[in-house]
Amino acid sequence: MSLLRKQPGDVGLFDLPRLIAVRKDAARRARLFTKPDMTYLFWEATLRCNLRCRHCGSSCEGKSPVRELETAEVKGILDTIAQDFNARRIFVSITGGEPLLRKDLFEVVAHMTQLGMRSCIVTNGTLLDEEKAKRLWDAGMRTICVSIDGLQDEHDQVRGKDSWGKALAGVTAARRVGFKRVEAITCVRPAQLGHLPEIEHAVRQAGAQMWRLITIDRMGRAEKDPELWLEPPQVRQLLDFVETRRKEIARSGEKFDVRFSCGGFLGVRRELAVRPGDGQCFAGLCVASILCDGQVSACPSLPREWAQGSALERRFSDIWRNEFKQHSDVTWRRSGPCTDCSWFEVCAGGGLHERLVQPEEFCWLDRQQA
Repeated sequence: MSLLRKQPGDVGLFDLPRLIAVRKDAARRARLFTKPDMTYLFWEATLRCNLRCRHCGSSCEGKSPVRELETAEVKGILDTIAQDFNARRIFVSITGGEPLLRKDLFEVVAHMTQLGMRSCIVTNGTLLDEEKAKRLWDAGMRTICVSIDGLQDEHDQVRGKDSWGKALAGVTAARRVGFKRVEAITCVRPAQLGHLPEIEHAVRQAGAQMWRLITIDRMGRAEKDPELWLEPPQVRQLLDFVETRRKEIARSGEKFDVRFSCGGFLGVRRELAVRPGDGQCFAGLCVASILCDGQVSACPSLPREWAQGSALERRFSDIWRNEFKQHSDVTWRRSGPCTDCSWFEVCAGGGLHERLVQPEEFCWLDRQQA
C-alpha cells in the first residue's frame, strides 16, 4: 500500500493551533481591506545601479530611465506625510536601484529621523564601507539589509565579478559602526540550493543577525531566465531547510533568525514554521511606495502602470485615501485558481506583484505541489 504525499493545503487534527493562529492573522488583515492604515513606506530612491544583476526585477542600469526626485522634492513629500499621518508609526524601507548612489541619501535619512520615522536601506553592499555606514547610523538609521546571493561563485555569477567580497564587507562594516540589526537577503535559485548551510555560515561570519530567503519572480531581467526559477520540488527543499533551521535555532537559543520572506499563503503547516507571523501581501493596505520619479504606488515591485498618481502634483495622503480602491477590492482577486479556493479568506489572492507579473505561477500552494 503506497502512502500519498500530504499536499500543502491539507489540514489535520494536530494542525488546529496553527489553523487558529493563521485565521487570527487573516482577520487582522481583513480589517485593513475595509480601513487601510499606512504604516510601512517604500522609498525607491533611484533606478540607477552600479551593478547589472541578472535577476534584477527593475532591470536597473547605470542611468535612470526617468527624472528622479530632487532632495527638496523628497523632503517635501515626507513633510506632508508627517503632517497627515502619525510619523512615529511609519517605517521606511529605502530601495533602488542602489540607494547609496544618491549623494543626498544621508540628508534624506536624517530628515526622516527628524520627522519621527524609522528607516532601513536595502543595498547590494558593494558601496557600503564604514564611513557610509557611520553616516547612516549618525542620520538615525538602525537597520541595514544587504543582498548576499550565494557563495562567491554563485553570487558573482548573477551580480558581477568581485561583488561577493564587497557585499560581505558591507555587512561587517555596518556591524562595526554599531548597527545591531543587519540582515542578509538571499534570492534563492536552483544553483544555490545545495549550499544553503554554507551561505548561512558566510553571512553569520560577516556579522548578519538575520537571514531572509526569497525566491526570484519572473519579472525584469529574470522574466525569461528559467535557470533562476524554482520548481515545486525545489520550493519544498527550500522551505524544508528554513523550517529545520528555525527549529534548530529555537532549541539552541542562538540569537540568529532565518526566515522565508516571500508573500503569499504557504498552507497551515508551513505558514508559522518558516516565518514568525502573517506573511501575506499588504500592498495598498498598510504599505505604500514613493517611486523614484514621485509616483505613488502600493509596492515598488508592482508594474509601473499600477501607480496611483504623482506626489509632485497631489498630496500623498490624498492619493492614499482616494485612489487605492482596487487594492481594497477583493472581488477581482477571486478569479482564476482563486475562484473556488477554500483558503481565499486567508490568502485573498496571494502576493499582488506575483499575481500580476506571473499569473500562472503566483499561488504558493500550487508552487509546492508534488
